[in-house]
Parts: sequence; structure tokens; C-alpha cells
Amino acid sequence: MKKTVICGATGLVGGALAKRLHEDGHDLVLVGRDPNKLRETFNFGPECLTWDELLASDPQEIDVIINLAGASVGDKRWTTAYKQVMRESRIGTTARCVEMCQKNPRIRLINASAVSAYGFYYDDPFDFAESDVDKRTGTSFLQELIDDWEAEALKAEEYGSKVTLLRIGVVLDRFGGAMPIMMRPYRFYFGGPIGAGKQIMSWIGLRDLINGICFLIERSDVVGPVNLVSPGACTQKEFAAALGKSLRKPSAVTLPAPMARAIMGQFGQELVLTGQRVKPQVLLQNGFEFQDTEINAFLQGLFAESNR
Repeated sequence: MKKTVICGATGLVGGALAKRLHEDGHDLVLVGRDPNKLRETFNFGPECLTWDELLASDPQEIDVIINLAGASVGDKRWTTAYKQVMRESRIGTTARCVEMCQKNPRIRLINASAVSAYGFYYDDPFDFAESDVDKRTGTSFLQELIDDWEAEALKAEEYGSKVTLLRIGVVLDRFGGAMPIMMRPYRFYFGGPIGAGKQIMSWIGLRDLINGICFLIERSDVVGPVNLVSPGACTQKEFAAALGKSLRKPSAVTLPAPMARAIMGQFGQELVLTGQRVKPQVLLQNGFEFQDTEINAFLQGLFAESNR
């Protein structure tokens, strides 16, 4: 039975992962700012600690740290102050995980990252495998943040720890993440593509994401960056059409790029009007099998129950 620490368990991914690992028999430690909230959320009795309590605990008892902590990129406008919050909430928490690895280099560190590592593009220049970061062009706030975030996590290798970087795409789930926001215009018959619609969305269904992380926990030989995305990346226009079809709503109203920038600011510029085609080369080469690989079929299945 592995003693597994999850940092950032209150988010969509962390919550689903904690429940799955509990079912799989892991001895779980959940870390966050409010242990009482963690205990209320997860009623199966995991150990719940503050960050300071984690650092004061015995690192020799820990097998794996999964760090998913970080302030949401979509909850607030990207002011200078909030961009600093996004940085500190990722790099600061990762530094604490590395500190635990320094005390016990047998700890495996699985640290969140994102496909923003590959840059941002208005169209579809080429696809990115894990080794293709050097192909990216341009720069952006998120890209620079990801570089610094991954560099902080990789410091654990200096102490002998194995480090896996989870480069996660757009996580799709009916009840959480970005989906409720994406669905909102369709409810009022204003759904459709954003901008030119040529930008690529590298997405992953929540169940494939959780299965992928569980797969990596058992595969300590898989280290370095791992793209957690479906093999079926699509354009924003294709996604809009598929979402409209699955919701039984029209998808013909385009939100012009200038309006998207005005509404969403830098977040819209970097994460909505641009994208990148990313392929899960490492997972596929190591035998991982995806359940959701085509956006139309995935969304139809996701909303099938509500359409009955």
C-alpha cells in the first residue's frame, strides 16, 4: 500500500483522483490551506494536513507526492497582482514538495504542468510531442510560468528523486472545470466558435486524465514530461459544433476575437483565441489506452443522460 500525498485535492482533478486512489487502496494524505475543509469534503478518513504540517511530518513514510496545487487561471482577471498569485501558488508549493524530496530522495514527485509549455498559435502549425518544446515560437505569460514551474519541480532530481511532469490539456467533464462556462452561451442560443475557430484544442476527458495519472503512479520508469491529452485534438470550430450537437442547441454565433479579448482579457488571448496541437506520445508508447479519442462521440456520451 503506497502512502500517497495529494496537494490540491479540492479541485476537479484532485478531488476525482483522491476518490479513485482511496478506492485503489492508497494510504492518502491530503494537503491544503484548510484541513477541516478537506475532512468535510472527503468523508473516507484520509489524513489531512496544512503545508507546514506536511513539512514537519516524517518524509521517510511517503512514497509519492502528486502536486496539483495552483490558483485557477480562469476564476479572475489577470491583473498584475493575480498573475503573481498564480506564480506563487504553483512555484511556491512545488518548492515545498521538492523540500520533502530532499529529505527523502525515494519519494516520487508527480507534478502538474500544462500544454501551455508548447506556446500558443492561432492555427495548426504542427503537433507537439514531449520532446518538441524547442519547436515553439513566441512567448507568453503562461508559457514562461510553465517553464519556471517545471524547472522548480525538476530540482528534485538533483537529490535523486524521480520526477514526472503532467502536461495537462483542457480537462472536459460535465460538472466541473471549464465545461459549465463553455456551455453557458449555448443555453441561451448564442453558442458557437470563438475567433477564427482554427485554433487547436488539445483536450482530455476527466476519466482518461485520472486513469492516466494512476497509470503513471504505477510506472516509476516513466519520468520527465508526459502529455495528458486525448489523441483526438480538434479545432475550436469543431468543438463548438460538437458541443452544440450534444446539447441540442445551435452553434452558429461566432464571438469575434476583439470582443473575446475585451471580455476575457489576457486569459482569452492566451487560452481561448490560441491553442496548440499536442499528442500523448509517451503514454501511447508505454501502452496506455485512451477511452475518449473523438470529440463528437465524447460529448455525445457526456450529455446523453441529460438529453433523455
